[in-house]
Amino acid sequence: MSNPEKPTDTAWVSTRHLQHMMRQAEAAGVPAATLLAATGLSRISLADVDGTIPMSAIEAVISTLDQYPASVMAGLQLAREIQPATFGALGLLLQSCTTLADALEAVVRFNGLLSNIGTTTLAFAPGIVEVRWECAAGSPAFRRHASEYVLGAFVMLARLLLPATTDLPRAVQFAHAQPTGTDARRDYFSFFRCPVYFEHHCNAVVIPVDLLKARLPHGDTALKALLEQHTLDLLHARNRPEALQDDIRRLITIMMPSGIPTRDAVATQLGISTRSLHRHLQESGTGFRDILDEVRLQTARQQLREQSDTISDISERLGFSSPQAFLRFFKQNTGVTPGEFRKQEQPNVT
Repeated sequence: MSNPEKPTDTAWVSTRHLQHMMRQAEAAGVPAATLLAATGLSRISLADVDGTIPMSAIEAVISTLDQYPASVMAGLQLAREIQPATFGALGLLLQSCTTLADALEAVVRFNGLLSNIGTTTLAFAPGIVEVRWECAAGSPAFRRHASEYVLGAFVMLARLLLPATTDLPRAVQFAHAQPTGTDARRDYFSFFRCPVYFEHHCNAVVIPVDLLKARLPHGDTALKALLEQHTLDLLHARNRPEALQDDIRRLITIMMPSGIPTRDAVATQLGISTRSLHRHLQESGTGFRDILDEVRLQTARQQLREQSDTISDISERLGFSSPQAFLRFFKQNTGVTPGEFRKQEQPNVT
């Protein structure tokens, strides 16, 4: 199943990715000041290694670097210099895994630690396993660079974890089109050392299923348990804004029968200041009114579908100033009037 498109204004990547990109760009002679100017960020904003940056900053860097004759932003060029430390706690966790299967499980489990723009999954077939990555945000150029970077980084890390293995990978597949020019095509084979296919239905690294049992030379069960808990704590901290949104939705739903709750009332129930509530929601790309309208719309659909109350009653219950205001709100968000929606969901209603 395809991932839903991630809105650009809520898409983010770990600061670690941009730090790695900046180091490689500077080593290739691209002025750091030029890249920072393109992103609108400062050196200070990159200091938090466990922080995040908007995806738009990465896209701005791509656009800037593509102006150079030999773009250092090419995903494979970035992946070539990858090290476990580039991925922080996740990289250390991978090194402590005892088998490649353990490492793959960690990659899938902690997928959301380094970005929210893509999803990693495993697909099994006779004799092989596909490590798939689907990008859910960005322009076609960004998706191409990101896909090549992610798959290239996975292959480089796997080779570092299994230095004696030569059958890795068996094949690589990309969703984007084949690059033009024989030299460019040769670069892919030179990097992956296996067949590379383009315009495939998914981005994937194909490896022999037997490799899943391969023992990793630096595996340490006790250390893995400690790092796994630390990485899990980081993932929970990363997802906290979404958890806050869930709490706000739950409170609005519970409080709404007694009157539409204000932002101050919800903040009080959560034990935080109104200013903190506003800031957290703003950082996650939404606002209190957006969540309130989301709950109202969901509740309206449910009541129109399951109850026989009049449109006027539902409008009043949801805190609208008039049935006409409710009608405008509902039609703007669904494309149909409340009455038309009810007829679609309850075809026997006359």
